[in-house]
Amino acid sequence: MADKKAASRLEWRLHWPLLLAATIGISFGSLPTMTLGLFMEPLQDEFGWSRTTISLGLTIYAGITAPLSPFAGAIVDKFGSRTIAIPGLIICGILFAAFSLQNGTLEVWIAAWVIYSLGSLSIRSVVWNPPVSSVFILNRGVAIAILLSGMSLASAGAPLLAHTLIEGLGWRGAYIGIGLGWAGVALLLVIPFFHAEKPAKKSSPASGGRSVTRTVPGGLTGKEALRNPAILRIALAGLLVTTLASGYGMHMIPIYTSLGLERGEAAGLALLIGIAAVSSKLVSGSIADRVNSSFLPFTALSLPAAGYGLLLAAGGSIPMLMAAALVIGFGSGAGIHIIIYLTTQFGGLRNFGKIYGSVSALFGLSAGIGPVTAGAIFDATGSYELFLMIGIPMFVVSGLLVFGLGSYPDFKPVEIGPENSGEAAPARS
Repeated sequence: MADKKAASRLEWRLHWPLLLAATIGISFGSLPTMTLGLFMEPLQDEFGWSRTTISLGLTIYAGITAPLSPFAGAIVDKFGSRTIAIPGLIICGILFAAFSLQNGTLEVWIAAWVIYSLGSLSIRSVVWNPPVSSVFILNRGVAIAILLSGMSLASAGAPLLAHTLIEGLGWRGAYIGIGLGWAGVALLLVIPFFHAEKPAKKSSPASGGRSVTRTVPGGLTGKEALRNPAILRIALAGLLVTTLASGYGMHMIPIYTSLGLERGEAAGLALLIGIAAVSSKLVSGSIADRVNSSFLPFTALSLPAAGYGLLLAAGGSIPMLMAAALVIGFGSGAGIHIIIYLTTQFGGLRNFGKIYGSVSALFGLSAGIGPVTAGAIFDATGSYELFLMIGIPMFVVSGLLVFGLGSYPDFKPVEIGPENSGEAAPARS
């Protein structure tokens, strides 16, 4: 027991800078979703666009990133996360700032989203997670929770930042400030600290001491993952959750303003949601490292249903709106963490980039469906009530999908050499 505690402390002492860099790096990927709601009214006022038209940007984003996510994961597996992450942040910071160049034509809006979507493949979660999961073994649940809290930090801070910059610099200046500023801060940490451990190598006497084999983490092959019932159930649950979360996330500010809050108040409420999401990730991560229970993933994924119910029943009550925000934030934060954690546990790390790239392709598709669906519902009905009503049973179904997946497989490390450097068969105990 003492040795395990010492090893646990050693993990944190050696690798916390890498985790910090990855946490800030992953936060940039949430900016389009978490800020578009703040830019929605200025864009409507200047160009006369509908909310469905503005939400189309995230549909384009999903339509491009969804089919290309497995390819991006394979590139990360081949070349390494650091090689992709640093140029990715530079490119995406510039491309996000370039949204300031909109001139009111739909063609320019679409083109900007197409280009940004292609660049964003280099900063998706599949880039940041493998190094973290490979160095944190005893504390993987908490480490992944901290990593994903970067997205919650973005959901908490980005709306307030966007609101402040739009008020002070206009929407064009806000795009430039967020894009270049956020990416710049991330690079200050990623460049010096985001280094993955190199796989251990072994030499053979017959090779004269040259390294001919290396040990890599065990896990399923990409083909096996596509046939694995647990992975498929996790993917479907993630699809439902991401559809709802993306629609809510992008329309969060309009949802709360439609319920009686001012824009500044709604942006401040986003801070509360972000804090709840960070807290829930840490709590669920700590529990996941200690207990393999079906109740944790079920609770995490179905909890936002209660928050949606509170929004419908709030009737303009500030305390109820705050309670709803806390419940939704707590559930959404834990839910995203659980989906990635379960994927690492049931799929292993050997081909995590390919596996999670394939799973996140579904998430990318749903992330495009959610915002435009929420926008279309508002344009058609004048409110978000129908969207919230549909979300309640969908969250419950997603929780049931990850209930009773069974014990985690015990994947053993795999030794590979030049002759079998492709996908190796998974090793289990």
